[in-house]
Amino acid sequence: MKRRDVIVDFPRPLVPLMILSACFLLGGIVGAAFGGLMSEASAQELAAYLNTYLTLARDGGIPVEFWGVAWEQFRLLLAVTLLGLTALGVVGIPVLFGVRGFLFAFSVAGLCRVFGAAGLVPGLFLFGLPAFLWAPVLFLAGGQCVDSAWVLLRRLRLESREPLPFTPAYWGRLGLCGAALMVCVMLEYLAAPVLLAAAAKLVL
Repeated sequence: MKRRDVIVDFPRPLVPLMILSACFLLGGIVGAAFGGLMSEASAQELAAYLNTYLTLARDGGIPVEFWGVAWEQFRLLLAVTLLGLTALGVVGIPVLFGVRGFLFAFSVAGLCRVFGAAGLVPGLFLFGLPAFLWAPVLFLAGGQCVDSAWVLLRRLRLESREPLPFTPAYWGRLGLCGAALMVCVMLEYLAAPVLLAAAAKLVL
């Protein structure tokens, strides 16, 4: 009798997005906790740095470089795309989103640790508003790449005969995500000096 492969299906596309959202949220919770539990010495060092940085921003002394903003946003998309080409992406992509959530929340928590509740305002300007632009793009790309990594894992471990997901439509969707993220980068680049100056005036 011919053996039948037992294949565990991966519901699409909702489950990958739920996994990434949970990892991002968990990373955010941990980041907020670390920011809130920062030692007094570390908080004082951070306060000195932020006061200097925001003073320069208020006075227009901080140039915003386009390629710096682009690298900040595109590096995660690039990493997600590469991990989606291997079975390692099943674990690696959720970990990346957890780290991104940690850094996002830790940054906001650091501002609140230094400036109190008023730190939420610059946190919104500097991190919250840009997140409304990049987050949907990266989550959509991440969901697709987790799904492709899962297909590769099934083929590797369970001898699935499911076709490879790297079709023209697959790359087309990633191309659209890249184009949308470039629009986000341009908007953030144009708005960054205004947002930095506004954040500085509110807390200094």
